[in-house]
Amino acid sequence: MTDELRVKFWGVRGSYPTPGAGTVKYGGNTACVEIRAGERTIILDAGTGIIPLGRELTRGHALEVVLLLSHLHHDHTQGFPFFVPAYMPNARLHIFGPGGTPETLSRVLEHNQSSETFPVSLRDMASSKEIQSVRESQVVVWGGAGVHVTDSGEGLGNDNDALVIRIHKSYAHPGGVYVYRITWRGKSVVYATDTEGYVGMDHRLVQFAKDADLLIHDAQYSEEHYRGQLAGFPSTQGYGHSTVAMACEVAAACEAGQLVLFHHDPAYTDALVTGMEAAARAKFSDAQAAYEGLEMAFSLNPSPLHAGQSSAASRASEMGKGVRGYERDVKYAHND
Repeated sequence: MTDELRVKFWGVRGSYPTPGAGTVKYGGNTACVEIRAGERTIILDAGTGIIPLGRELTRGHALEVVLLLSHLHHDHTQGFPFFVPAYMPNARLHIFGPGGTPETLSRVLEHNQSSETFPVSLRDMASSKEIQSVRESQVVVWGGAGVHVTDSGEGLGNDNDALVIRIHKSYAHPGGVYVYRITWRGKSVVYATDTEGYVGMDHRLVQFAKDADLLIHDAQYSEEHYRGQLAGFPSTQGYGHSTVAMACEVAAACEAGQLVLFHHDPAYTDALVTGMEAAARAKFSDAQAAYEGLEMAFSLNPSPLHAGQSSAASRASEMGKGVRGYERDVKYAHND
């Protein structure tokens, strides 16, 4: 089993895809991030970035994937009908996201592929699919016994290698949005897209993201755009997206190891995003703007089984909000 937790960005834009000469450096696909934890694959959101990711995944053999949807707005689901593994009989998909009832998510995905809007229905996709709306109080666990949903982490047992996914519901986006924290063997990634900073900071988010090794945070707007001071752009205050300063404020307060700016505005050129990245680094030195193909590899903490920890201590490590007892180590793989 690999000794690294790997994160790869397949789509980093917000709102709608933006191909063209002005977006070559950072990419034009909408939101999709892949996390590899050993042999496990977790996908965050199903924007158009999930389409090339799906083609890559089909190069493997038997396929099992957990797909986490932050919310059900179109730019976070629009790529799923073109996700090739969903059409493969040997693929098994566990799809989780928000909803008022356990069936809400499946109904939305079915509607997106109704006969009026798409030629292939959700049911006609040949993969095995578990689709479930989950609550903020629930925890998704992927351990030796497979993928299951528990209440407050109950049922983890003695599986010291389990991957644990916690949920934070943010109300700082129209309709609400889920922030996910993925923890495996002491390393944590927090995915906080489509959220807007509060005056005085979002303290609930800061607490949820405390000590994360990587914080992926919405930073769609420049300060001038957000305030309506950028020529040709209206004010976007209240739209449910953050500025660079808001993202950096959260990263500093939660003491994240790395900050990646995410969900770039579709109207922004590469030059503008590069300028926002420079502004972020002036506020939080370990910050960068996400781009398609960016890959980050985090060296894992020693396995609890080999470190001699008790099962209770190892469970606390995996269920907790990150581990500060080990020096962070992150490497970058640039895929051209």
